[in-house]
Amino acid sequence: MIEISQLNKYYKVGNSKMHALKDINLTVNDGESLAIRGKSGAGKSTLMHIIGLLDNYDSGSLKIDGQEVKGLSDRKLAKIRNEKIGFVLQDFSLLDHKSVIMNTMLPLFFNNKYNFAKMNELALEALKCVGIEEQADKKVNQLSGGQRQRVAIARAIISNPQIILADEPTGALDSETSKEIMNLLMDLNKKNKITLIVITHDDAVADYCQKKVNIKDGCLFDI
Repeated sequence: MIEISQLNKYYKVGNSKMHALKDINLTVNDGESLAIRGKSGAGKSTLMHIIGLLDNYDSGSLKIDGQEVKGLSDRKLAKIRNEKIGFVLQDFSLLDHKSVIMNTMLPLFFNNKYNFAKMNELALEALKCVGIEEQADKKVNQLSGGQRQRVAIARAIISNPQIILADEPTGALDSETSKEIMNLLMDLNKKNKITLIVITHDDAVADYCQKKVNIKDGCLFDI
């Protein structure tokens, strides 16, 4: 479960401060799908970075599975992030000149739990889960946009995370491929009971999720 209470985030701009997130309150239950919808600059990516433990906050509370994350060391934050959270991004964030399977297994290099053979096995399982295992040996730069996003999703699920954070996951895709990717994410949410949080400006994408909230000028509103 993700519990956010009275969370505030400021950025320093010159000699003043910008109030990026204002008294955010949000609860996401295990296995839920949530869309956070808003225009560019509304604060949605800032909120995602905080939930993903990539950025800190100034006041309030963020708990993941009952644990308050504020004040944890970088090492402990990295451990939670690596074990519990998978990321899917609009620009895929893949290594174009590496193979699909190498891109998929990248998160496993940071936890020192598996030898290379086991990482390879887990990567193939993840690629099979997203329907692209036959592309395992291809270079990423040989793939279509939809195939690249499937690789990114395989990379996100390889560590069996509890949470997937998807930041504009269809933003670089055509409408038909967008439907395929959202159907895949929703399938993972339902079958694997993965908590799915989708950051989007697109109403059609938001409509896939069980729960929707709007963010505007750093404030969160129920829809």
